[in-house]
Formats: sequence, structure tokens, C-alpha cells
Amino acid sequence: MHNFPVPYPNELIYSTVARASIYHGITSPKQLLDEIFNNRKVIATLDLPCHLQSLSEQLKNTGRFSLEELIYRHTMFPLYAPFVTELHRVRAMQLMAGRSQGAVHLLLGVAASRVKTDNRLRYCSECLKVQSQQYGETFWQRNWFFPGLNLCPEHGALHLFAVGTTEQRHQFHALNVKIPNLMNDVPINSDLMHLAKYARQLIAMEPEYSPSFSQWTTFYHDLALDLRLCRGKHIKHDDVYSRISDAFHHKTFEQLRLQINPSRDSCWLKSIFRKHRKAFSYLEHALVWRALIPDLSTKEIVALVCKIKPNNKFFCSTTEQQKVNNQDLLRKRQLWQQAVLEVGVTAARKFGKGKALYAWLYRNDRTWLLQFNAEYHQRKPNPQLKSDWHKRDLILVRRLLRWFRASEIDYSVPRLSANYLLSQLKNKSTVEKNLNKLPLVHTFLQRYSETITEYQLRRLSNACIQAYRETSQLKSWVILRQAGLSKERLTADSKRVLAELRLFS
Repeated sequence: MHNFPVPYPNELIYSTVARASIYHGITSPKQLLDEIFNNRKVIATLDLPCHLQSLSEQLKNTGRFSLEELIYRHTMFPLYAPFVTELHRVRAMQLMAGRSQGAVHLLLGVAASRVKTDNRLRYCSECLKVQSQQYGETFWQRNWFFPGLNLCPEHGALHLFAVGTTEQRHQFHALNVKIPNLMNDVPINSDLMHLAKYARQLIAMEPEYSPSFSQWTTFYHDLALDLRLCRGKHIKHDDVYSRISDAFHHKTFEQLRLQINPSRDSCWLKSIFRKHRKAFSYLEHALVWRALIPDLSTKEIVALVCKIKPNNKFFCSTTEQQKVNNQDLLRKRQLWQQAVLEVGVTAARKFGKGKALYAWLYRNDRTWLLQFNAEYHQRKPNPQLKSDWHKRDLILVRRLLRWFRASEIDYSVPRLSANYLLSQLKNKSTVEKNLNKLPLVHTFLQRYSETITEYQLRRLSNACIQAYRETSQLKSWVILRQAGLSKERLTADSKRVLAELRLFS
């Protein structure tokens, strides 16, 4: 596309593409995708769009807007980058450069996050005035689309549109305040504004190396240690919860839809102070920062985490653990052997003192424990078949034969492909996945499924019969039009058969 618009500061890629459709007078979403991306299957995405390499090539004459700049300055990617591993950060950027098919949202944890994204369009009326005065037009701004925070970090309340990006997957909506919209019904308080400022600082950060999960774990452990929220190596989770709840209004968590249940062992607030095995959302981090270290900015916090040595002594491997007393080790082994002989490995791990005993042996005598458990592992007998596949095979092939005989005289049915034949059954997906267990159905599909050549000849035969009955003449262009075909689409066998009728040379 010639004269692709240059993105404004802090403007979403979604907005830039929408402005391009206005500038060039393109009303068809598919035509717009063809012009910009040369791909009609691109989905309009607000937060983490893909196919950005095509946009970078559109803007190469400006000398700016490399792939990294587009991702960090015009998408919501910086909200997730510091909290995933470096491998995932680089891989996500590679996926955003081309076609990802939704893999970016899975890789960055957006799909499974407790903080859900809202795909409704929104704007801040005060920001629009600034945009109009400075640029002469309005656009969708990144500050309005923080996940979990429906507010502007500068002015507060937002106007929400009833329409979102999911109704028409390929449509890029330009900002039009004349469309009916509603004010955000969530009351704005100072807590939400402070959290929004953390988000604004995150999206303004420069591209840099992402800390590892071990560095984040060490950071939160040291933070609890400095604030005297530890008892040895164990975190006082009740005290942490008290500090968090005292720092925020009691309705803040309801407005964020991010509840904290201290009685549950899987509570996210407990997990964030334990060993990090997955990424937490920016909002969960920001809640802890606001309550425990309010004087530090986001940039300072991430810089502190990056300075932590990845291989900290807090993460000691099994070989580095202290040697235990031999007598104590033998006694633990005897207790575990006795428990396994009485109730089995699985039950011994789950009940009574077996939990702590198993954990102790796993940390201090893992090799012996795994070998012993393997010897006493209870092998389950092969489960009986829940379905009689031979009987089901007979029933299904009879249904298919009855349908085929009933529709055999109808020459106007679609192509009899294997997929179309299976669609005549109610449980198509089950049959399709288990064709190796249904030999009769598989044989039926191989015998009666129609090739492209056979389907073309059937269509051409119907067209020839209809044309001969109406005009008693067979003209090539009439036959092709009535059959819905063209010379380019005909297979070699179809052309050879029609050549015998002297319709085609």
C-alpha cells in the first residue's frame, strides 16, 4: 500500500490500520487486508497483533519503525515482557512478526491469566481533546486498554462502546465518537489510578533482557525478608495478606475482579512469594509493589530483579544439599518401606505422616526412593473396551449405504468427498478419529468417495443435459457457466472427455 500512515506516539497498530482504511477510502475489510498484509485471513487484534513485519516494510522509507519498535511502542507487549522468560519473550516477538494463529496469547499467558482482557473499544474524552489539538485527528491510544483496568491513567473514566473486536474478526474500526457509547460504570478510586500508573510505566520501558523465574523468586523472597515477613525460609503469608489488604480499599479487589483468598493454598498471593513456575500478570505484581514498595518505580524494580544472580543460593540442587545422618536416613527408609508394604505407594504419599516422609526422602535420598517405589509399583490391568467397535462399524456402514442409495439418483448433491459422507452421520468427529477401528466404514469411504475429476464430469453432464433439452445445442461457454467451472479449473481428464464431444479443442 502506498502512503501508509505513520503511527502516532503511543498509538495502537490496530488504530493505524483503521486510519489507513479511512485515508484510502477502503470499506471492504478483506480488500484492506489484501492491500496492507497481502493476506485476507489476518484477524484484527487490539493488544498483541501479528504480521508486523509487513507493516515494518510499509514504513521502511521513514527510516524508523523496526519490528522491535512497533512491538514495544505500539502494542501491549511491554505489559508481559518483563514477567516471562527471555526465551518466551524472543519467541513471542518472532511470532508477532509473522503468522501466529493465537500462539502469542498462549505463550505470554494471556489466555490462562486471572486478569481477563476486555475486547470492547473505549476512549478518554480528555485525551481526545489533546489529540485533536496536537495532531488534528483522533486515534486509539494504548493507555486506554490496560487488561483489568478500564480507566485512563491521566484522566480516569473512559467511554465504553458496546461494539468490540470479536463481532467482526477482520474489521478494523476507526475511532468515531458519534457511535453510541456509555461511561464506565466502575467507580474510579486512587488505588486504581496508582495501578494504572504502574501499567503506564511498563509500556514506556525500553526493550531489554527479561529476568528469569528464579530471579523473580529471589526478589520476592528477599523482599519478604527485608520487611520481616519471613520465619527462616518460610514466608508469613498471613502477614503478607494483612499488609496487602491494609494498603488497598476493600472494594478495590472487587472492581479488579482479582480476589485474594488467603485460606486457599493455591491463592495467587501465596504463589507469587513462592518459587515461580509460571508468569504472573502485571496487575498482580503491581498490587504487591504498591503495598510493599510504593516508593520504587517499575523501571527501578525490574532493574533490581535483573541484577540478581540467576543461580542464587536460595535455589540449591539435590547434590548441594547437606548430608544427613546415616542412622536417620535408615530409619526414614524403614518407615517408608513399612508404609508402602501396608497400603501401597500412592496411598502412602497421600495420607497421614506419609506426605512429610515422602517429601523428606525425595529431597535427601531421591535415587533410592524412586528405585524402591518402582519395584512396588502396582500395575493396573488393561481396561476393558467400553465400546464394541465391530458392532458400531456394522451400524455406521449400514447408515451410510442407506443414505448413498437414497441420494444416488440425485445428481445435484455436492461433491461426495470423504468429509461430506461422514457429515451424514451424527457422530462425525468420533468416527473420523477412530477410522482405524472401523474397517468397513474406511472401505466404504475409499470406494464411494468422489474425486475432483468425477465431480467435474458430473456437473458438466448435468449442464449438457439441461442445455440440450432447452436449446438442442451444446456451446462451450454455456456449459461452463451452468456448471460453474472454467477452462483453467478443469482437470486434464475432464478436458479429454469433453474433447471427444468436440466442445473443446
